[in-house]
Amino acid sequence: MVEVVQQISCPGCGAPVKVVPGEIIITCEYCGSDMKLGEKFFLNHSIIPGKYQKEDVVKIVKKWMRVGFYKPDDLAKRSIIKSAECIFLPFFIAHIESLTKYSGFFTRTGENTPRNGELKKEYFWKVLGRRGSKFPTKEYHIPLSGKTQFNIIHISKNAKFLNSEIDEKEAENIAKQEAGMHQKHLLEDTVDVFSSLDTGCKIIDTELVHAPVWFIEYNYKGRVYKMLVDGVSGETIKADIPLPDTSFKGFFKEMKRGLFSRG
Repeated sequence: MVEVVQQISCPGCGAPVKVVPGEIIITCEYCGSDMKLGEKFFLNHSIIPGKYQKEDVVKIVKKWMRVGFYKPDDLAKRSIIKSAECIFLPFFIAHIESLTKYSGFFTRTGENTPRNGELKKEYFWKVLGRRGSKFPTKEYHIPLSGKTQFNIIHISKNAKFLNSEIDEKEAENIAKQEAGMHQKHLLEDTVDVFSSLDTGCKIIDTELVHAPVWFIEYNYKGRVYKMLVDGVSGETIKADIPLPDTSFKGFFKEMKRGLFSRG
């Protein structure tokens, strides 16, 4: 168990709030008030209610195991779900306007064709509020259409809730840096060599959103594999897949399964 280093009072209801090392933005488990190390936190805070119970997620995982190529044909039959935990993760959503002024050359045709101009884009950039996490933030399409004003009643039973380990200023700096890198990546389709590249990012608004993600562990033939499932859509965010049988017998069996399986 993580050691609790201090206890503060909620500025909203006065209840004692435990502070875990590393956490900066804390949400009171009694009244849902947000605070930044004891001070009232005024950033807009939303939550996306989950739609699934554990038994529903297990069915989703088993269905995923039975569908698709490049999976062992006995994956669903021989797998055992070791754990399935819903965790509400903190994300900062930064509304950004990015403007990149550039000049350079398109050289891949063998000629130095000048290229210059501006690239203006608008983003709703997401930053995970946890440090050192390997969560695939870029691949995760957070279901913002389902968000509502934060209220602790939307935290499903037995779900785990994580506070943010960064504040909004750090999140905005990360968002601006990543958006700037993305702008350069987009321009690399038409510019091979840059003479100048200047990107300015303006933050329009930022909010904190908690979204439910199911963390799954399953055992297949003595090995443990991990899987992430969106707690709103039920879609797979990322999953470890055991290697299929690559022998001729295994290949033939996989081909038959693909030819004769029904939808």
